[in-house]
Amino acid sequence: MEELSKIQWFVLLAALTALCVVLVYAKPVAGWLTSWAFIEILDAASKLGILIAVIAFLLEFPKRKERIQAERKRAYFEYWQAIDAAASAQTTTSHARKTALENLAGEGVPLRNIDAPKAELRQINLSGADLVGANLAGADLTDANLNRADLSKARLYKTRLYGASLLDAKLNGADLRQVVYDTQTRFPNGAEPGNRGAYLIAPEVSLPAVQLPGAIFWGVNLTGANLRSANFAEASFSGALLKDVNFQEANLENARFRIANLEGANLKNANIKDAYFWGAKGLTVEQVKAAQNWEDAYYSPELCVELGICYRERPRKAE
Repeated sequence: MEELSKIQWFVLLAALTALCVVLVYAKPVAGWLTSWAFIEILDAASKLGILIAVIAFLLEFPKRKERIQAERKRAYFEYWQAIDAAASAQTTTSHARKTALENLAGEGVPLRNIDAPKAELRQINLSGADLVGANLAGADLTDANLNRADLSKARLYKTRLYGASLLDAKLNGADLRQVVYDTQTRFPNGAEPGNRGAYLIAPEVSLPAVQLPGAIFWGVNLTGANLRSANFAEASFSGALLKDVNFQEANLENARFRIANLEGANLKNANIKDAYFWGAKGLTVEQVKAAQNWEDAYYSPELCVELGICYRERPRKAE
């Protein structure tokens, strides 16, 4: 251990001595080294190396650009595969399709005539997308960004546009029949969706005899709305706020009202055959018995007891 310590001291002393020599004789040593032809050769070699590196980069640049383009084409191909696969399988919810559509739109790739009916595309960003002739019938575009999108001749039949933004979008020839939207939806100037078959879904609206069978109204607020004689067969009002709604004489056959608030709703002479009221709030015996075919609807066990009817099994269908 003591011998090792002496060696360390020796090395340190030698290093300090060398440093002092270099500091004292720095200029003479530098002049001596520059006089060596070897040093000049090294300097020339370094400059030559830089020149070779620059030439190699310039020669490689076109190939690099080709590789980038090839990778982009491969990515596009995979995106279109995801879109086509979801369409072929008739899948409504596909994260891969949604991501593919956003990425393609972001790259400025035309999405003309894409086929995505009933697709779940909530909060999708398709700003500025070319969607001419796209089939988005029945799609859920809630809170979607469609600003500046070209939806000319697009099929938006029964599409849900709750909270969507379509500022400066093109809707020339687009099919807006039975599109449902709310007060948060933003249409381009002059669109007049109400005159093109679309329906505003909001408190206090008056839509008597409206024909919206199979429509989806998840979580909407229709407090005090007049929906007398409307056709909502097989529609879904799951989680909707339906306080004081006028459903008088409406067709609610097979409609779903899971955890909807029906406090004060008028069901007089409404057809509620096979309607689904499991978990519905505010529903009273008086309301139910004012409707037609109330014995054939589905209720929670507690309400069944109050109605004096036998408990019915939960129906096997979407809610």
